[in-house]
Amino acid sequence: MKIGRLLGGVVVVLVIIPVIAAVATVRLRDPSPTPLPPEQAHHVSTSSAACANPAPFRPPLIGVAPGPPAGRNLTRFMRATRVHPQMVAQYLQFGDPYNAAEACSVARAGAELLIQWDPKRISLQRIANGGWDQYITQFARNVRAGQLPIVLSFGHEMNGNWYTWGYTQTSPRRFVAAWRHLHRLFAAAGARNVTWCWDVNTWDPALAGHAPNYGIGPPRWWWPGARYVNWVGLDAYYETPTDTFRTRFKDSLRALHRIAHKPVLIAETAVAAGPRQVWQIRTLFSGLRRTNVIGAVWFDWKGREQWRLEGHPAAIAAFRAGARSLHNG
Repeated sequence: MKIGRLLGGVVVVLVIIPVIAAVATVRLRDPSPTPLPPEQAHHVSTSSAACANPAPFRPPLIGVAPGPPAGRNLTRFMRATRVHPQMVAQYLQFGDPYNAAEACSVARAGAELLIQWDPKRISLQRIANGGWDQYITQFARNVRAGQLPIVLSFGHEMNGNWYTWGYTQTSPRRFVAAWRHLHRLFAAAGARNVTWCWDVNTWDPALAGHAPNYGIGPPRWWWPGARYVNWVGLDAYYETPTDTFRTRFKDSLRALHRIAHKPVLIAETAVAAGPRQVWQIRTLFSGLRRTNVIGAVWFDWKGREQWRLEGHPAAIAAFRAGARSLHNG
């Protein structure tokens, strides 16, 4: 969705089946970084001697996207909700280096890092043709050298028309070619500690690709193939008081299952402030308890809507109760 579109945020993941891992916090990156050219972007720190893999955890995991400044807002969220975030997602501009020290700090907190790697103003054709190979290969080598498991999502919400790599702006064929090229370079570099997450925006199958002003295409057009993907991500928000888990997720989850038999992560979600916010938060957690998904990302950010929980005591209480219900379920 066209909400919470700031690169450089930190997102924490909420997981509900015992197949995934991890937890923690990272420092916020600049929201609009200028991509480094390939010949310069490979200069990164690879120090990871003091790192250790995150300890096994008991899902479900609770998480949040605290917004900038990340450290202060994450602390505020934890104090307000008394919920401890456990998996961290970083929104990283393609062209920026892999920060081994940052990944290490996440691991020390017991977390696995989820990187949303977004090619803002980057030619996907150039990626596919090898123009960024030096940068990508060095990035992959640094990930491998860190020996820490990470989740990597390239060009999220590509089926929407609000990003330069997305629908109507870049062809699905070029996206698929770029994704596959990235995957091959990581494999060649021996970066086997990466889980690849293909993250799409929710859509209405009756409108996607048919209604001229809908702005969202059917995700199948961007599917790289099962051998190139480990998880499928789905982004959807409760934007109106009538939204429910069923109306926001059910059709898309069913369609994603037809595209690929892969674990699904709800990679971005939140409930807008409003008269039914508490009830809608309850439907979110109820839906998570009933649905076979990896989990969900709560986007605690003030954007086009007020997604942030702080300052809304009833919503915080509902969120806290929902988190506890997942552990008790």
